[in-house]
Amino acid sequence: MTTKFNADLDSQLKRLSQSQVETYHENGFVIVRNVFSSSEVYALADDVEQVAKQRVDLIDKCNMRVRFKHHVVTGEPVFEVFDPIADMSMVANDICHDPRLFNILHDIYGEPPELFKEKLIYKPPGAEGATLHQDWIGWPGFPETFLTVLLAIDPFTAQTGATEVYPGLHKAGYMSPRDGQHHSLVAEKLGVDPVLLELEPGDIAIFSCFTPHCSAANNGATSRRGYFISFNARSDGGDQYLKHYQEFHAWIRSKAPEESRDRLFFR
Repeated sequence: MTTKFNADLDSQLKRLSQSQVETYHENGFVIVRNVFSSSEVYALADDVEQVAKQRVDLIDKCNMRVRFKHHVVTGEPVFEVFDPIADMSMVANDICHDPRLFNILHDIYGEPPELFKEKLIYKPPGAEGATLHQDWIGWPGFPETFLTVLLAIDPFTAQTGATEVYPGLHKAGYMSPRDGQHHSLVAEKLGVDPVLLELEPGDIAIFSCFTPHCSAANNGATSRRGYFISFNARSDGGDQYLKHYQEFHAWIRSKAPEESRDRLFFR
């Protein structure tokens, strides 16, 4: 999937002030309010719900497109993620190529962005949270300009398990061994207090791949859906969308027990 960027839009649709750009580079994250309208968010919500209802055949523990979390009360696995989703949802595909996002990121990068990956996290009621981690991983060529745009579909609050970020620590770079594995961090060792990314539908938060972040369980009565769209700067490897998923699936297979690898698939 090749990302398109129209350079003419650079002067037409800039959305970040200099203060916002400085906030991102200083804190490792920035929130931009009301980027998408309520009608656009409703269309996305409706489309991704239709995907989940109509493609139940995909919700299989052996499908590398999906992920599950445990329910905090029952311990049962609950479906949580389609990664990716843009090839199944026209609305999601339009949003992850939306010129508003590309121009916002151009303000941050100082050059065009390239789509790297995207996933829809449904986070239904009772789903456990995400452990504290950084998104960067030590694979050869993994872009260090990697960042994520989080588009809130539902309200992100403390009750629903909003993402929490640890400001300023992106400047320390990667805090774990560069061994190509995923590592968790210990909050008490970071020395700063987290910031809860409280978002309303249509707001976005942008955070660096080196910004430590986590989330609590969804203790609300409804899902806390978010579209997580990741990018890299064009000069940092160019278009890597297909390459990333090839490497990601190879990594998933390598982590699976040998006897179960033949049952893994991507559909």
